[in-house]
Order: sequence, then C-alpha cells, then structure tokens
Amino acid sequence: MGQVERRAFAWRERDFYYFELLLRAGEILDRSLDYSETLQNVCAAAVETVANVCIIDLGPEDSPRLVAAAHRDPARSSELENAGRYLRHKEGKAPHPVREVIRSRNSMLVTRIDDEYLEKHSTSDDHRAFMQRLGYQSMMILPLVSQTSGVLGAMTLAKTSDEAPFDQIDLRFAADLARRCASAIAKAILHSKTVDIASRFQEAALPGKLPYVAGLVLDGFYEPSSEELLVGGDWYDAFEMPDGRIAITVGDVLGHGLEAAVWMGRLRNALRAAILSEPDPAGALIVADRLMRLDSEDAFSTALVAIVDPVHRTMSCASAGHPGPLMWMHDGTIADPISERSLPLGLHDLDSGRIRRSQTVLMKPGMFAVFFTDGLLEWNRDVPAAWDHLIEAMRRHDVRFARRPAAVIREIVIDGGSHPDDVAILTLRVDA
Repeated sequence: MGQVERRAFAWRERDFYYFELLLRAGEILDRSLDYSETLQNVCAAAVETVANVCIIDLGPEDSPRLVAAAHRDPARSSELENAGRYLRHKEGKAPHPVREVIRSRNSMLVTRIDDEYLEKHSTSDDHRAFMQRLGYQSMMILPLVSQTSGVLGAMTLAKTSDEAPFDQIDLRFAADLARRCASAIAKAILHSKTVDIASRFQEAALPGKLPYVAGLVLDGFYEPSSEELLVGGDWYDAFEMPDGRIAITVGDVLGHGLEAAVWMGRLRNALRAAILSEPDPAGALIVADRLMRLDSEDAFSTALVAIVDPVHRTMSCASAGHPGPLMWMHDGTIADPISERSLPLGLHDLDSGRIRRSQTVLMKPGMFAVFFTDGLLEWNRDVPAAWDHLIEAMRRHDVRFARRPAAVIREIVIDGGSHPDDVAILTLRVDA
C-alpha cells in the first residue's frame, strides 16, 4: 500500500470513528436529563473512539469547573480528577486555554504540544508536569455554546500517542459534538429550573405545622419522586377549623412536572376554602370539583377529605377516587371507613354521578389512621406486597407510637431510597 493509499485509509478510518462517536453521543445525550452523568458518558465515548483524553469544564470564563473527564486507559482516569485545579493560573503564568476559549467563543486547535508550548501556556509548574505526565501531543478545545443559554463551558480533546495529530477536519467533527453537548446541557439546565420551581410549589403546599389538639397526635411525611422528571402533584394538608374540628385532605393531581405542581397548590387551597364553606367532606369535594372545572376541563385529581371532631371523637370521610385512609382500631382490626368512592375530581357529570356521601366512624383511644398517596404503594409496581407491608407496619405498636410514625411507615413500605412517584403520608393517633 502506497503513501497515498495509506493516508486515504487513515482518513476513512478516522471518519468512521467520528461517525461512531457522534452516533453514540446522540444516543447518550437523548437518554437522560442528568447532564453530569450524561457528559461523563460522552467523555467515555470520546476516548474510546477519537481521543486519549476528554475533559468537559462548565461555567463562565472567570470560574469554570471540571464536571466530566475520561482517559482511554481506565487506570489513568483517576489522574484527571484534579485537572480542574489547573484552571486557575498563578501570577506570572498564562490563563488556561479553556478560559480563553470560553471568553472568545472560538475553538482552539493545537497540533503540536512541545516544551515551548508547555512553557508558554501552562498555568503553573504543576499544570506543566500534569500534561507531560499524561503525554499530551495535540489538543482541541471547543466552546460549548447554546443558542438559548450562551456559552456554557468548553470541551477538551487530547491525544497522548504518536498517532496523527488533530487537524482542521477533526476540529469540524468535534465542533458538531460540542454543539450537541451544549444543547443537551441547556435542556438539562432548563429542566432543572422547572423541577426546582415545581418542588417549591410542592413545599409551599405542605402545611408549615400540623394542628395540635389534646389527645390527638398528627404526623406528616412528604418525599418527592427520586426521578426528577416525575416531580408533581401529591399533597397532604391538615388545619384546625374555627369550631375546633380538624380538617385533613390528601390527594394526587394527574400528571407530573410544573403544571401538576401548580394544580396541586390550587386544588389544596380550593379544598381549604370549600371545607370552610361546606364542612361536610362530600360537600367540600363537590365544591372543589366545581371550582376545578371553572379553570380547566382537562385537570383531574384524586382527593380525600376527612373532618375530625375531637370533642365527639368522630371522623367523617369522603373520597373522590383516592385510596384510604386505613385505620387500626382499638380491637386490633384494620379497616377502611369508606365503602364507596366516587370518580376523581374533574371526571364527574355535574348532573349525575355525584360524589358519594360522607361516612363517619367513632374514634376510640388507640385508633391509628394512615392517609397516603399511591406513590407509597406503587413505588416498585408490586402493590399487593406494598399493601401487606403497610398493614404489617400498622399492626406494630412501636410504629404507631413512634416519634415520627409517618416517616417510619415510609421506611418499612419502601425498600430502599428510590421511588418513581411522590410519597405523601399523614398519620393520626388517638391517645385518650
């Protein structure tokens, strides 16, 4: 094979590796909204195809930070963990090339890294030793620029072997990879902001403190979904009414994300207003259903309302498609006081199919009630097993009389730290 043929073969091989990288990167970038994990996977794909070292730094020119890095030799990847320290330059030394790329928005191609380059462009003696130790031979640094968010950082690709150095063709391929990464990062940042807003809505909807009434002990627990995309519309609420009774609501707005969180906050407040104007649980749900329909024909939610009378020791309940509450009674049995549930809010025909009437139970000392959303039972899609664990927890004296029984129930029913939906739990114990 002559020199021309060898060069043509090398170009075709390089093109193949870049096409493979871009294909894999596209799959990686579409897979997750966790950009830290995603960019680490992109780095891994880059060093398996076109580079020996890949480093991604995010942030403005004056304070970029390393977020992902990989070496073709996995045993040497740990040497890159502290590469971010070299982004800061010592007095009398040149700024790091990454910072210059972020500032200018222009890609940088270094076809040959020799002692002269290291002397001129290293940010410190340690930085120079770092590049020498890894054997930097050529390098590309590309700005990560999003149309919506501007400059987000930079990507560095380096070769540490004697193979052909990077050139302008490599730079064009790498620029496409950087563009895709920047788009994914911008999308992830926007998603993160949306999730943060939704989480704030959820936190604002939870009661700041639970009512205190002699002889009754209330406890609440809320935990958002471990999958950020699914943050949404579960809530619990409890407040003391002007006549001394305690109102409890719990529910789950259909859907996830910011819209569900907003609807959750509105519905929780609508139920508060409905209960104050119509203190019968079934009547309050009918009012809330009408209020919900005023704003949207597409919003749906399960909801449960309970009114606790601490004087007469009764609890009246009504449910619009929501499970529970479960009650451990003084004789050791576990019962559900609601024998009939109506459709969720937003699904009723206003002329028929009204919310079922309220049902009332007598609360005796020792009674323990658990209100919950379906995230507690559906965390691993094995509802019967979760239901059994909930029943088992309620039978245990140490759970019912725990300092934080709602949190203890969560730990017993959900085996592990992750769950795909929000979990809201409210417990009520009658002591005397």
